[in-house]
Formats: sequence, C-alpha cells, structure tokens
Amino acid sequence: MEAEQKTHINPADYFNPDTPVHDRGFLRKLWFPFILGASGFGMACFLNIYNRKPKFSGIQQHVMFSSLGILLGISATRWLAQRAAERDHIYYHYMLAHPDDFPPIERKKYAEVIEKWVPIR
Repeated sequence: MEAEQKTHINPADYFNPDTPVHDRGFLRKLWFPFILGASGFGMACFLNIYNRKPKFSGIQQHVMFSSLGILLGISATRWLAQRAAERDHIYYHYMLAHPDDFPPIERKKYAEVIEKWVPIR
C-alpha cells in the first residue's frame, strides 16, 4: 500500500514542541566547547609570553584556563538551545492563537515547482 500523503502542511507544525528533534551532529555539539577551550589554552600561552616566561610553563595555568573555556562553551551551548526553544515556543503559541494569519501551505511536487527547460542553441 502506498503511504497516504498530506496535501497541506500546517505552518505551526514546524515549531511544535512534540515533534522529534533531529540530531545536530558531532561537530556542532562540540564547536563552542572546543573553540573556547582552545582560546583558554591560547590565553594561558599569551599570559606567559607577556610575563616573559616560557610559553608552556605553569601547566596548571593551561589546564585551568582550558577547563574554564570548556565549561563556558558547554554553558553557552545550553543557553543558546534554551533561547531557541523559548523562541520556538512563542512562535508556536502565536501561530495557534492566530490561525487566520497562517493558512495551511499546499504541498507541491518538485516537478510542479520547476519550469520546463527548453535549450536554446
């Protein structure tokens, strides 16, 4: 049997909190912790150079700044996700409260969207 296809899409479904969320991917999850951890390590190196010490002396300082950067990166990722979830909730609630402003979108096949192509020679 062929699966029943919807002919219209409700725009509020894009922001529905009950729909499953796709996986963001490995690199996207670790982007902020990696960048801020590397920045912390670089800051420790910079401070050593500024104080006229060898670049990698005081390894505890490097570990401390890197750990702090990683923790800031994790909290920044969580904060951005929470902010996006709140924004999506506001959009979803508004779309449910004003259904006249958001009519259902008619689904089209790809063949209906593109125009016929005629080569000019």
